[in-house]
Amino acid sequence: MIFYTPKTGFMPLFVKWMIISIIWLFFSFSLTQCGEKKISKVLTWPEVKREYKPGVYLHLMGSAADERDMRHYLSALHKAGIGGALVIPIYGVEGEESRYIDFLSPEWMNMLNYTTRIADSLDINIDMTTGTGWPFGGSHITARDAALKIEMKKYELKKGGKLHLQINPENTAAVEAYGPDEKHVSLKVRVKRNGTLDWAPPAGQWTVYVLMKAGTGQMVKRAAPGNEGLVLNPFSVRSLKVYLQRFDSAFAGYKGRMPRSQYHDSYEYYHADWTDGLFDTFQKQHGYDLKDHLPELFGTGDVEPCMRVKADFRETMAGLHLRYIRGWVQWAHEKGMITRNEGHGAPANWLDLYSASDIPETEIFGSTPFKIPGWKRLPENNSNSVPLNPLILRFSSSAAHVSGKNLVASETLTWLREHFRSALWQAKPEIDRLFLSGINHIYYHGSAYAPEDAPWPGWLFYASVHYQPQNSLWHDIDLLNTYVTRCQSILQSGKPDNDILLYWPLQDVWHRYPELILKGMNVHDIEWFTNSEFGHVASRLWKDGYAFDYISRDQILETSATENGLRTIGGMYKTIVIPKTDHMPVDLWDHILALAGDGATVIVHKSLPADVPGWARLEQRRVKMKNLNEGLEATFEKEGNYRKAVVGKGKILLGDDLEEMLAASGADRERMAGYGLEFIRRRRGDDRDYFISNLTAKSFDGWLPLAVPFQSAIILDPLDKDRTGKAMVRRADGGVEIYLQLEPGTSLVIRTFKKDKTNMKKWAYITAGEDEITLEGNWKVRFIQGGPELPEPFTTDRLISWTATGDSSAMRFAGTAGYRLEFELDKKPGDDWLLDLGKVCESARIRINGKDAGALWSIPFSKRVGKYLKQGKNILDVEVTNLSANRLRDLDRRGVDWKKFFFVSVRYKTFDAAGWPLMDSGLLGPVKLIPMKRKMFSQ
Repeated sequence: MIFYTPKTGFMPLFVKWMIISIIWLFFSFSLTQCGEKKISKVLTWPEVKREYKPGVYLHLMGSAADERDMRHYLSALHKAGIGGALVIPIYGVEGEESRYIDFLSPEWMNMLNYTTRIADSLDINIDMTTGTGWPFGGSHITARDAALKIEMKKYELKKGGKLHLQINPENTAAVEAYGPDEKHVSLKVRVKRNGTLDWAPPAGQWTVYVLMKAGTGQMVKRAAPGNEGLVLNPFSVRSLKVYLQRFDSAFAGYKGRMPRSQYHDSYEYYHADWTDGLFDTFQKQHGYDLKDHLPELFGTGDVEPCMRVKADFRETMAGLHLRYIRGWVQWAHEKGMITRNEGHGAPANWLDLYSASDIPETEIFGSTPFKIPGWKRLPENNSNSVPLNPLILRFSSSAAHVSGKNLVASETLTWLREHFRSALWQAKPEIDRLFLSGINHIYYHGSAYAPEDAPWPGWLFYASVHYQPQNSLWHDIDLLNTYVTRCQSILQSGKPDNDILLYWPLQDVWHRYPELILKGMNVHDIEWFTNSEFGHVASRLWKDGYAFDYISRDQILETSATENGLRTIGGMYKTIVIPKTDHMPVDLWDHILALAGDGATVIVHKSLPADVPGWARLEQRRVKMKNLNEGLEATFEKEGNYRKAVVGKGKILLGDDLEEMLAASGADRERMAGYGLEFIRRRRGDDRDYFISNLTAKSFDGWLPLAVPFQSAIILDPLDKDRTGKAMVRRADGGVEIYLQLEPGTSLVIRTFKKDKTNMKKWAYITAGEDEITLEGNWKVRFIQGGPELPEPFTTDRLISWTATGDSSAMRFAGTAGYRLEFELDKKPGDDWLLDLGKVCESARIRINGKDAGALWSIPFSKRVGKYLKQGKNILDVEVTNLSANRLRDLDRRGVDWKKFFFVSVRYKTFDAAGWPLMDSGLLGPVKLIPMKRKMFSQ
């Protein structure tokens, strides 16, 4: 057969087939290349953005900064891989007063403009606290706008008695007399101008309550020079506006680049529990006069009415503080900035406070007693005896997920250990725990700006790990920063993928603690959480491997439902869990039942809500709650180990068996929790990203089921950008499993795909072979950089701390030393070699035969190096950097006066390192080469 073309005429058919085949192959190859290019975006790490990089708390001591040194400092941050700096002016440095810049002065604003402009050119975000030190307040705050507390005096009048008082009318909130048969008389109107009150009560026993408002007297903590002053009233929007007028004036003529955001630190307005206008606000919110119930507010009478009045009072104060935060957020937005708020610590609904800001922010403080092999804790490591519960960290991320905020920040590593005694490998598990809790915007606490002419150790903030160039760990800080950046590039992408909403019944907290008027909640003393049904359920969900977020009352009221689940502002969920609660607002319960009617599955643990909160219209609300519950009870039917009520298009599940009810709701359980592995999961369309960590003492090596179905998966190692590959997967027990190897202290990213898109090299699974080799011989050691001076080089056949060599200069040295060993490798068995450095104090960079073989700075201190080795002679170079503790110790032993600023120990005692024992430094080994074999799988 032949065919015709205009130029060649007739042509044999096989030529036609050949031409068509070539054209088809060309287009197929082009389409494949385009597809692979598109797929490669998820097969490699995302392109770096500044938000992916970690940031630092930048403490400006006395705001003493100049352009040259600021440029130098910011350049150092950029070079180290830092993407953000939160500017916080604090106390100054003795002897440097001439460098101070008055806060918000024209000179200060010019410096802010320079800093933001240079930082932007270096791809660094600049944020600033709305003030100096913390919390809000300062030199322009008068008593009228300062934080207030209430003081109560009680006078008992016997029959026929008379009252004579001398009081200050301006500071008197109320004078109320309570007598027999619930009689009540307000006496403040009877106070004369001179402050005297004379009153003869009617017959019977009377009690007079005098409420005096007083300033708390709290001053701004660690304020910058010139801004020392009273702390602001955190329950008054009016006072906030007065406070912000100073900032309005400063920014009025400001033509420079605005900071990215304004920042509000954790709630530390100590003893504040009052504000002007409280009685009016209370009555508008609850419908009754608080002055009628001062005995109950202060704990006189039966427990139940006392707690109900206290609950209403606490709810009022919570709402006032939320308005305060929202007022600040609105102000920042009007200025073209976003906000970061640490909502914890407040006597208010944390979830609402966090979600009111653009970037909710939590914090970690002290150190966690991980059981990872090689983990060590020194006696002075932690200033607080109770490590942070990771479930507390979820309040910030839950608020972000439910309200649709992508970034969740953390004040990270505050007081991790004593000054200059915190290593990078000790920071990594703490940061991994933050990632697992939903945090994806790490800010180290902290760093302090210092001019180049400041003698070592520079200028220091007292509660910090000191992530700044003067610290020897700065030599390898880019290794940690690169790791954080890679992890956050995944954790800031896509959307959260949590199945369960867990209601936080804060009203139950408000009905406890009869000895208090206002109940604040902090992140350390968490009895309010652990001793609650809410805390018990949260702990169980976490341990059982469920993906969940907390949700507040107000957030539920903004939630809608479909037959596919529950929709919040931030996304979709499969179910909501209502823990056993004694006090639920009836309007909330009515809305929850309406959600079920619209198609939602609602899980009620143990029992229906028992009662309503507060005092106002109590019986009316109780009747409505009773009617709702009785109507629901009539529809329940037995279903397994729980009861089910069909409500409209949805259903209510009620019972003790939480796991069975969750299964019925369609919530997915990640069974890796049973192996001690922790995870967070995010959604990319139909695909998923997992960040998985092993923070236990046991290795995991086996098949791991994943809850969300998939066809293929890839593994990425955030410690090594080139270590990626297609995972081995199989179908088992009706689901899909992935083969995973995780050593204690390690983390991996798993990206799953609903379709088999991963046409790439396979992930290298390996197992240890036999006949490991201990590298011995003469190690040549030379000191490369650091101070106060470089010790003399030495050669040793025994790896010991360089502080044990007898060289006094090595005992005080902080910096980097190079170790070189020449060794023979007779053969190259197996598929790879694992280099295990043994004990490293504290981080190491490796070269083998002149080639960069990577770095080891986290547990375990081992890595695959087979591609760098050769048969015969090999050269191993290891650069090891220690901590700066020994150098600081030397300063104090010699009596050097270096502490020219406020500085304390981790236990807030006078700081003196002279008595510290020397910290081991350098490469201690033993250094081993372990032959590895590729793990084979039967297909």
